[in-house]
Amino acid sequence: MSPETAQDCKITTRLLLVEDNEPLAVATAKFLRHADLDVTVADSGEAALRTAMTFLPEIVLCDIRLPDMSGLDVIHALRSHPKTKNALLAIYSAMSDVDLRALQLKTHSDAVNLFLPKPITMEKINRLLAAHAAMRQGASS
Repeated sequence: MSPETAQDCKITTRLLLVEDNEPLAVATAKFLRHADLDVTVADSGEAALRTAMTFLPEIVLCDIRLPDMSGLDVIHALRSHPKTKNALLAIYSAMSDVDLRALQLKTHSDAVNLFLPKPITMEKINRLLAAHAAMRQGASS
């Protein structure tokens, strides 16, 4: 197989970014695409739920504060739907690490796989991808 053919066969991970701040959504999506992720952006909870049913994301990176519903509500809805129940679901927030840990403890939810502080960095992308790989490996075992 030639290198060009191998590149054409490369499978890209689908990521749904749920972010209502347009400039931040554009910048974050661009950064995620540089990490070879297939990114689609939704600007509200309702848009995220609609988009997820056709895009079928493997990873969802969802802002906690959206104009129409909580990011946690979006995550719970995605986790309960057969088409998205196995996706890696992450809350992404401007909260501090301490506040995110407190939220994680307060929610007592298995629906959320990761809580990540903004802004996105390569380290956070690597955490997302490692958690996704671990989930896929666990599902295939």
